[in-house]
Amino acid sequence: MFVAVVLTPLPTPEVPTTTHVYDASGAVVSSLFVQNRIEIPFAEMPLSLRQAVIAAEDSTFYTHHGFSLKSIARALLRNIEARKIVEGGSTITQQLAKNMFLGPERSLSRKVREAFLTINLEMTYSKDEILGMYLNQIYLGHGTYGVEAASRHYFGKPTKELTLPESALLAGLIRSPERYSPFNSLRLATERRNFVLDRMNELGMIDAATLTKAKATRISVTKRPPPSQMAPYFVDYVISQLNEVAPEIVPHIYTGGYRIHTSLDLEIQRAAEKAFT
Repeated sequence: MFVAVVLTPLPTPEVPTTTHVYDASGAVVSSLFVQNRIEIPFAEMPLSLRQAVIAAEDSTFYTHHGFSLKSIARALLRNIEARKIVEGGSTITQQLAKNMFLGPERSLSRKVREAFLTINLEMTYSKDEILGMYLNQIYLGHGTYGVEAASRHYFGKPTKELTLPESALLAGLIRSPERYSPFNSLRLATERRNFVLDRMNELGMIDAATLTKAKATRISVTKRPPPSQMAPYFVDYVISQLNEVAPEIVPHIYTGGYRIHTSLDLEIQRAAEKAFT
């Protein structure tokens, strides 16, 4: 029975699709999504980023077979010492299985499914392939999914141009993206980045001199981009109206790929906003 389940092909992951709101002429008023993602090949992910993520999330990634009792024990010890959650025990493969195939529910049956999916991923893909999928899948705050979208969002440049301190900052976001976002708290972002750098030094990925230089580097991020949608209050009104006439689609409004046509005239809207300003 165990072998039969393990050898069952992996299910096709459900990929959220962007919903578009259109004005009366068919022009896009707003794009509603939860996964702003730009997928890139593994070769474009710098070594510093890969190492930073492994140091932060799963130091035995290349030696375990999907699960790591050592990581669970170490995370438990660090969390007890810190008296708060600073590190998790799930491996990168477990996190990928959860993010790609499972919902947010917490139950014993879900953990069993996660275990089988984790084993299946390890049997189906190489370690580099698993890490590449993970780095393209992971949520990194402010609606960005995957390292490429996050790199452009926080630093205004592609992933392949990231420096070591920038790589460590992105890796540090995985644990709690909004909490450690440099847009929300430079202090917490710096502390978390430095924790990742310390882990890299402990694991022999960087030497003491590189560690000192990286920790002394000031965090520099792009200006927080303005909202991308036009007429945000109108879009909120449209969603409220949908909640009355088609409440079944509202929970999926950011993932269902709907095409919503409205009576708004964008040219008049722009003129009204300009006049009001």
